[in-house]
Amino acid sequence: MNAGVSLEHNFSMLLLKLFVVLACFHECLSDPQVHHKGYMLTGRAAGDFVPKITPTASPQPFLPLLAPSPLSTFTNSTSPKLSGLCMLNFTAAQSLISITSIDCWAAFAPLLANVICCPQLHATLVILVGQLSKETGVLALNRTLAKPCLSDIEQVLAGQGAGDGLNQVCSIHSSNLTEASCPVKDVDEFENMVNSSELLASCEKIDPVKECCDQVCQGAISDAATRLALKASDPLSMDGPHVLPQHTTRINDCKTVVLRWLASKLDPYHAKEVLRGLTNCNVNKGINAPSILSS
Repeated sequence: MNAGVSLEHNFSMLLLKLFVVLACFHECLSDPQVHHKGYMLTGRAAGDFVPKITPTASPQPFLPLLAPSPLSTFTNSTSPKLSGLCMLNFTAAQSLISITSIDCWAAFAPLLANVICCPQLHATLVILVGQLSKETGVLALNRTLAKPCLSDIEQVLAGQGAGDGLNQVCSIHSSNLTEASCPVKDVDEFENMVNSSELLASCEKIDPVKECCDQVCQGAISDAATRLALKASDPLSMDGPHVLPQHTTRINDCKTVVLRWLASKLDPYHAKEVLRGLTNCNVNKGINAPSILSS
């Protein structure tokens, strides 16, 4: 388990170092004329670096030239074109949006999709809807608003440097913002059906290593999701090894609703840490393992 976490950390650090080297190399080659002049400076006399002051002119301050940011070529400063229909509060989750845009930078999003970008994007969707539920009392968006909201999320992320087409890269659909097949979405009904205090106690703070082994929070989420799914199912058909595929899908959709409820009880940063910790358990088991956030 520790080896998996260490491997992921080393891989991330290697990519970060590669990114910095490429960025600096790009700046060096971006203007060959300036690059050439840099070498010619070595042949100048020391006095050439001192500003010339004439008796009739006011002395000018000596200001060093500032190099452009090495990250400037990888960022997109365009203003997002929003639909005006989405109620999600992007301003309150600005730090979360910034983290997601960095994790899904255009140059690396396809390469780091399953390991970094997509888990962070799925967590962002869960947190945005969960935080909104504190105002609406509903743990899902309706199908009419889900599509423009998904478009707005992409626009906001792209405006901060994230790649285009993240919904294709991470298999995101507007249904990821709705309740999908889960029969429960109202907060009051949710809390009446689920042992919410036990759920929060199991998941409000997790140890990323212990959770992957003990699965305390994951077990609590599965139990809560099963309770919600039972509302639309025959209890006998949910037990045993012969669970029908539609019941499995319904439970997975209800897991997303459970995660949104958890996100509504935590601040965005803390919620992100919990959700990413849960996802890392799946990543450590194998890149192709289904994520608890991608149902």
